[in-house]
Amino acid sequence: MKALVTGANGFLGSAVVRHLLAAGFSVRAMIRKTSEKFTLNGLNIEIIKGDVLQPQAVEKAVEGCKIILHLASVYAFYPWWEKRARAIYRINVEGTKNLLSAAVKHKVEKFIFTSSVASIGKRDNGKPSNEETIFNLWENACHYARSKILAENQVLNFFKNGLPALILNPAIIIGERDYKPTPSGEIIVKFLNRRYFCFFNATLSIADVDDVAKAHISAIHKGRAGERYILCNKETYTLEKIFQLLGEVSGIKAPRFKIPYPLLLGLSYIDEALSYLLLKKKPLMPSEGIKFCRLSIKFDSSKAMKELGYTTTPIRETLTKAVNWYRENGYIKNA
Repeated sequence: MKALVTGANGFLGSAVVRHLLAAGFSVRAMIRKTSEKFTLNGLNIEIIKGDVLQPQAVEKAVEGCKIILHLASVYAFYPWWEKRARAIYRINVEGTKNLLSAAVKHKVEKFIFTSSVASIGKRDNGKPSNEETIFNLWENACHYARSKILAENQVLNFFKNGLPALILNPAIIIGERDYKPTPSGEIIVKFLNRRYFCFFNATLSIADVDDVAKAHISAIHKGRAGERYILCNKETYTLEKIFQLLGEVSGIKAPRFKIPYPLLLGLSYIDEALSYLLLKKKPLMPSEGIKFCRLSIKFDSSKAMKELGYTTTPIRETLTKAVNWYRENGYIKNA
């Protein structure tokens, strides 16, 4: 059976491709013409170049495929003054609609949309959020979260009209081949390069990239159309604990100074202005990312564990794999 993977060269996409091949699927990988494809080197796959914003290219990619795993998206945080961020909505929402339309036309048997826990709300009683928790954080929502919510709405609308589609909601993904890296991977790279002098009060939900990739394969066979599935470890981790574990697996001393959130946020606004407008580089930690981490939402992945057989890797093992990959691939200065 042939499966189409959009964003196949990306961090998660390249892991999904590997697990599809291991499961016996024939894989067609859709990537942009200008994208790096070294993460797919040596794999027995068909590569088709095209943009999800081009309906004709999308139809060509979908034709002949029974399964679509739509992972292509923009995962980025924007500076505090950026109110519209058109690019992330065009790719994450319009691109998804193009894939959905082509899936209907070509009678795809299963459409799997990779979203994020960023599209899930926070419960007032402090209990972990599940797939039924309605998003209630609009005031501080980043563009990434908003774009994923809008894209999910498109998926569910097409499901209501007969498309066998479902949604996967992974937490912060960590692991090998995060080559750009993603905002999540940047935290590890900056830690390894000793750029953090402090931490702040935040609790994060983590997922191993291979665990999430395996869940995509399980979703093909076991996932129920119209459903959402949260993918994350059972445990949550404070930023302080993550830095501590990174220090243990890397041998680099973790920061011990805890900075108050209001001060950190104010400094991030200044850092963004200097970085984007004057220094022409990425800030140390984007204000959107700080606000998202500060939400400290706990998530419940029991539905995915029960229905998809989702299993999780110990956090220390996940961090070790990521640290080793970054070191082996030259991301660490003076290593």
